[in-house]
Amino acid sequence: MHPPATARTGRPRRGGETFVPDGVNRRSPRRSGPTTSRWAVVAAVTAALSTSAPLVASPAAATQVCEQPPRADSLVEDVPWSQLDWDPAGEVWPFSTGAGVTVAILGTGVQASHPQLAGRVLPGLDLVHGGAADVDCTPSASGLAGLVVAGASTGVGLRGLAPDAQVLPIQVTEEPVGTPGDEPVDPVRLAVGLDTAVAAGAQVVLFGVVAYTDSPELAAAVARAVAAGVVVVAPVGDAHDRERDGETRPTPFVPLPAAYEGVLGVAAVDSTGLRLPTSAIGPYVDLAAPGGDVVSTGTTAQQVYSGTAPAAALVAATAALLVADPDLGLPGGPARVAAVADRLAATALPAPGEAGYGAGLLAPGRALTEPTTEVGPVAGAPYRPPPRDPAAEAAAEAREAADDRSTWVVLGVVGAGALAAAAGWALPRARRRSWRVGVRPPAAAPDEPPGFVPPSALFDRTDARS
Repeated sequence: MHPPATARTGRPRRGGETFVPDGVNRRSPRRSGPTTSRWAVVAAVTAALSTSAPLVASPAAATQVCEQPPRADSLVEDVPWSQLDWDPAGEVWPFSTGAGVTVAILGTGVQASHPQLAGRVLPGLDLVHGGAADVDCTPSASGLAGLVVAGASTGVGLRGLAPDAQVLPIQVTEEPVGTPGDEPVDPVRLAVGLDTAVAAGAQVVLFGVVAYTDSPELAAAVARAVAAGVVVVAPVGDAHDRERDGETRPTPFVPLPAAYEGVLGVAAVDSTGLRLPTSAIGPYVDLAAPGGDVVSTGTTAQQVYSGTAPAAALVAATAALLVADPDLGLPGGPARVAAVADRLAATALPAPGEAGYGAGLLAPGRALTEPTTEVGPVAGAPYRPPPRDPAAEAAAEAREAADDRSTWVVLGVVGAGALAAAAGWALPRARRRSWRVGVRPPAAAPDEPPGFVPPSALFDRTDARS
């Protein structure tokens, strides 16, 4: 977690993300209907803020229609691997289910009609078309919502990590935006969306998209959210290229708002705990969470997602669990933001790699149950690899090479001695047996069977000499 953002500079500290269902084209089916200019949206929301009018659309607002139907879902009965690792029924939900907490999701809208999301999604606000944000044509943000609040369904293993929380969808784009190659999302619209979420009472805000253009408006909105005690969570993006950037070098793109001070930047790992190859590396990574082949809600059933956005959704869900737990005694205002971030970092599990994991791997059960002191959770320090010493590494390699040469010399001497001893034992035996090394004795002729003797010959006593 970084210190709170300041609106004075709006500079990021110094990374892309693509939350797209596996096999789905990046260019999602668009909704029909006109779009709203960003300045019209800014004016409308500013007017609403000044008059204290409701900042979410009413359920009666017109529903947008997708120009093309999203890809068909499939029923997934298996329990997602992250749930198996965390055992929420035994280790999480006895302490908190997220009840009373609103998690705003800035993305492509949420399919509120999904059976596992029904009754858990507020109408929200569509900053692209106007009206409610209860339709998702990709789906993208619907998958994020499922990871947070999906309810139980017969024959389905998926459950949201904070099932009693509620989701406030704020649509800021028609496309899942993550890598620099995607159609960019307007950072001013993101700022308006964040202000909208805070004004509507969200305690946690999850960004489902990534911007790569620095924006003083977005930085100022982050600062206002942190000052209000709202936990802001964002993916660090999926723009890392192993061939271009190597295994540990920072990604040469800055993901926003993850890189702004006061925002929890989240990386993605697979089921083995290893960072996804595309998950960005940089100082903006605060924590890592499951993001590889993650099952979540689609349009009507389930889909499999990969990327840093689903990882960020699980961190946002954990933040909702912490905020909802009265036994933790979290403070209010900016101190609550810092307390949540500190607890998540201090209770994270050690990461198996060197770069791109932040404090370690998300551990919701530990975050809820670790005993606290005046300075925060009592937990071991996150794993940090020892600093590299090129000279020491070179010396160690030289010693290893020398040891290898010595080993081969010893083996050669021992082998030669063994061969000589074997020869000394075998040659005397060879002489006694009348054979010479390298000369094979002639094979003995097989005994010929006796010839046929007619019975009459047995009685012929004629002397052959007469």
